Formats: sequence, C-alpha cells, structure tokens
Amino acid sequence: MPRLRTLLPYLLLVVGLVLFPLVASTNLVNIGVYVLIFTVAAVGLSLLMGLAGQVSLGQAAFFAVGAYTQAILVTKHGWSMLLALPVAVAAAMLLALLVGVPLLRLRGHFLALATLGLGIIVTVVVRELDYTGGTSGIFGIPKPEFGGRVYNTPAEFFWLLAPVVVLSIALAQKLTHSRIGRALGAVNDSEVAAECLGVDTSGLRLRVFVLAAGYAGLAGVFYAHWLAVVSPEAANFPLSVSFLLMVVLGGLGTVWGALTGAILVETLDEGMRTLIPQLIPGASGEVQLLGFGVVLVLVIILVPGGLAQLWSALVRRFRGTRADPGVAEDAPAALGEELDDLLAQADVPERGSPILQVRGLTKRYGGVVALSEVDLDVHAGEIVALIGPNGAGKTTAFNIITGVMGPTEGSVTVRGQEVQGRRPHVVAALGATRTFQNLQVFRSSTVRGNVMVARHLRSRAGLVPGMLGLDLAEERRTRREADRVLTATGLAAHADRPITALSFGQQRQVEVARALALAPSLLLLDEPMAGLSSGERDHLGEMLRRVRGAGIAVLLVEHDVAAVMALADRIVVLDDGVRIAEGTPAEIRRDPAVIAAYLGSDEDDDAVVHTRPGPAREGDER
Repeated sequence: MPRLRTLLPYLLLVVGLVLFPLVASTNLVNIGVYVLIFTVAAVGLSLLMGLAGQVSLGQAAFFAVGAYTQAILVTKHGWSMLLALPVAVAAAMLLALLVGVPLLRLRGHFLALATLGLGIIVTVVVRELDYTGGTSGIFGIPKPEFGGRVYNTPAEFFWLLAPVVVLSIALAQKLTHSRIGRALGAVNDSEVAAECLGVDTSGLRLRVFVLAAGYAGLAGVFYAHWLAVVSPEAANFPLSVSFLLMVVLGGLGTVWGALTGAILVETLDEGMRTLIPQLIPGASGEVQLLGFGVVLVLVIILVPGGLAQLWSALVRRFRGTRADPGVAEDAPAALGEELDDLLAQADVPERGSPILQVRGLTKRYGGVVALSEVDLDVHAGEIVALIGPNGAGKTTAFNIITGVMGPTEGSVTVRGQEVQGRRPHVVAALGATRTFQNLQVFRSSTVRGNVMVARHLRSRAGLVPGMLGLDLAEERRTRREADRVLTATGLAAHADRPITALSFGQQRQVEVARALALAPSLLLLDEPMAGLSSGERDHLGEMLRRVRGAGIAVLLVEHDVAAVMALADRIVVLDDGVRIAEGTPAEIRRDPAVIAAYLGSDEDDDAVVHTRPGPAREGDER
C-alpha cells in the first residue's frame, strides 16, 4: 500500500502527459511544451532553494550555457542531438562548479545578487562574441530526429519531453529522501548542528548547486531544439525571475511544486501577454516583469509555503485531521542492552588516555576577553564538568573546541590532532560532537529523522546513488540503527512524530540521543538538563554514567550544581573567562574562590532564607 501511494502520482502524471496533446488545442500544446522545458529547470532550482536553502537569480545563465553549447555543437560541428546533449549539460555543470566555489561562501541576499551578476555576465559574453552569433544568436538548430522520424510538431515534441520530465522529477524526489537530502534538510534547519554531526555543509551545497545547473542546462538543450534558435535573451533576468516564481508558487523544497509552479507561471505569462497591452497600450516586457514581481510579493506575503502549503491544508481539512494528541509522557524507559550496543560502536582508546587537550585557549572580541589562557584536559572514561556563572565563557569554550568559532590564541587537540580553526564536521569526524544551550533540532523532520542525520558519518551513499535508488540497503540499515538509538534512550514511542510536536524537555532528550547516535569518543553537553523533569534528569544521569562506563569522554556544562557534583569525576570552574579552580567535586565544594564566585556559602543561603518574605499571617501588617 505505501508503495502504491508513492507510485500513484507518477502514474497520474504519465497518463496526463500522454492524453494532453490528444485533447488540447495546438496552441495549448505549444504552451505545454514550454511548461515541460521550464519544469526541468525549476526542479533543479527547487532542490537548490528548498533543500540547500540557497537563493539563486542566475539559473537562466546555466540554462543559456546548455542551450548555446548544444546549438554550437549541432550547427557548427555537425554533432547529433544525443551526442551533444551530455556535453551541453556538463558545460552548465562545469560553469556552476567554477563559480560555485567562491559564490557559495556568500549567504542570503549576497548570494542572490552574485548569481544575478553571473546571469548578466553570460548575457554580455554571448552578445559580444561572434562565435555565439552576437545579438542575433545561433539559427538553424534542427528538430530532434530519432529512428528516421523528425519531432517537429508540438504534440510530438511534447511526447518527446514527457519521459525527460518524469525522470527528472523522480530522480529529484528520490534525492530528497536520501542521505544527501536528509543532510541538506538538516543544514537548512540548523547549519551549525548539522556540521557538528559531521555534515560538510559547503561541499553539499556545492554539489546541489552544480546539480541544479545540470537541470537548467538540460532544459536549455530542449529549448534550443524547440525554438530552433538561441539568442542572448535565454540568459536574461526575466527568465531567472520566472524560474524563481515557479519554485515559490509551487512551494519551496517540493519537487512536484516545480511542475505546478511552471504550469501557473506559463498560464500567467500568456494571460499577461494578452491583458497588459489592453490595459496599458504600448506596454513592453518590462511591464510584464513588473506583473511577475507583484505576483511574487503577494505569494510570499499571503502564501509563503506556495501551493504545497495550500494543498497540505486542504488534505488535513478533508481528512478531518485533529491536533496531534501526543504520546503519554510515562516515566523514561529503563536503560537496556540497546544502549550498551550503541556505545560499543564508539571508537574509544584505552581508559584514561587523553581525548581532549586545550592549551592557552584565548578568545577576544575587540577589547573584551571572553576566555583567557584556559587549559583543560578530558580523558577517556571520565566526566569533566565545566561550571561557572553566566558569562564565564563556558559556551565560548564549547564553540571553539567543536570548530564553531576559531580562537584568538591557543590550541585544541582532539585524539592527537590539532583542530583549532577547523570546521565542525572535521572535529566530528574525529569523534567529537555536542548539544547546544539553545536547542538546535531539525524542525522540518521527525524524531527519527533527527537521529538519522547523526548517522551521516557512518553511511556513505552520495548524490548519484541517492538519486538512482542504489542506497536502499544502506537506508534500511540507517533507519534500523536510528530506531535502536531511540529505544536505547527511551524515545521509541515518539519516533514518527514531528520534532516540533514534542515538549521542550523531550526535544532536549532527542538532542542528546542524536549526539549519542554519532557513537562519539568525546561528548560535549551544554546544559542538557535544562527543561527536564526530575525523572528525566535521573534518566539522563544514569545514561551518562553508562556512557562513561563505555570509555567515552564527557565534557559537561550544567547549572544544576547537585547533578554536577553527583556525576562529575573532575570539575573545572571558569569565572570571567579565567580558570579559577579544578578538582574533584569535594575539593571544588570547599574551594573559597569557587564559593565566592559561584557556589555561595551556607551563611549566604541562610541570609536569603531569613530575608525572604513568607506568607502573611493573621495580625501581620499588610
């Protein structure tokens, strides 16, 4: 039954594509050809924007490179369409690779402006070169010919394009549910959390950028053969806006939305071509572009999720979906053999061996010193607590150790390798991961999906195997391992629930489970007990003792002093960025500097009790 639900949309699409040219007028089929061509380009952009979270205004540049390369090879060098097609697509992807390395260092509107500039550059280049036909472009591109048959009518060209569109959608949809798609979704939700679980965010974004360019180049190939001419307008800004509008109208991150968005935009385009000249005599294409801009703004304001959002709302209403009743919050399950099996996967050295060594760690922000000459050691099979008042520099130390930020001075060594200034995924590959003071869950995913991201380093399927479905065995294994982690941490009952449906404390537990799923040798926990009930705290405490027993090193930041004293083998105390004490819990409890800076004294507690106002009694003044 689940397989039928997966195949049904494709069956309906195939039937629709076969029947449409038989029942529609020639003019409508002609529009349909453009819809299919632009759908291919929009699918790639949907992957780039919806999965990788990168806004591109230069998709038309890759579209034009594919079209021009195909036109040059076919008309000037006599290549056949099938022989030239992969070269044209590769040319678009090569350009994306060359420009993607510097451009993808940018984020948000900076990247959008940079890709816009790329489209302008391509337009100018093809307009100025005689080899590309200058302002006139390249003419005489033949219609596709296979088996002695020329596909020169709208219906024939439509049917020729149909399998290309179906395959493009199927491959993209498969990618979204693969290891790479899962990682990209995590990056879009929380880049820092994904990096700390071993996801190379820059590498993934570059791959999807190149893939999106390949989709655009493929669309450009068919565009060239359909029009029989390629001109500089193929790379212009209005076409990039059209692609963007298709993706936003259909719904970011939804592959099927690219098709529906293309249908709507082409319908809107034809309507504007007819309507605008009637409303504004002599109006040019710029006015039509203005109309697209108005539609884009209205969609973003009124329906930010596009048609996909409306469809989901209608489905919920039709099914009468009620609010998620949740799962009864029983006492956390007892820890069983599943946890021991999970911890046994960790590659840990001999107990007592150094896992983390920090020397002279200093971080300055202008004249403010967040950390000053901090030294710290954590060994295999011990829990070290890092405590201190708010603003002492604990989270800053975590960020430097895990590669989220670089130090001003000092060194950080994990498993014998210096990692200061390296990216978080490099540190994670050495077996060190963390949780966060402010929750960093992957909000677009389920509880199981969050944990599956943590198995990224323990799986290998790349972009191509994910698209081709060659990762099925690995995906089943990853899902099975994630379920074992959830069982081990007492979260199995919540596996299929959206992470956002869980309470704050449960999301904390998922974050810890996710970190354990990496099977780390060094686990850094930043206030993991915040928001937990007393039962959940006891459960987490017992879990951490089992983690320590497996030889894993734990560095713990926690404001619950009683929990710290009960769990930690050693405690390091920071105050104002300076290490003021280190020792066993008993030694730290008696240290005068720690008492003055953080713990306080019994006399202070008594003073607070005596001065705290109590309940009014009869006869008291009010």
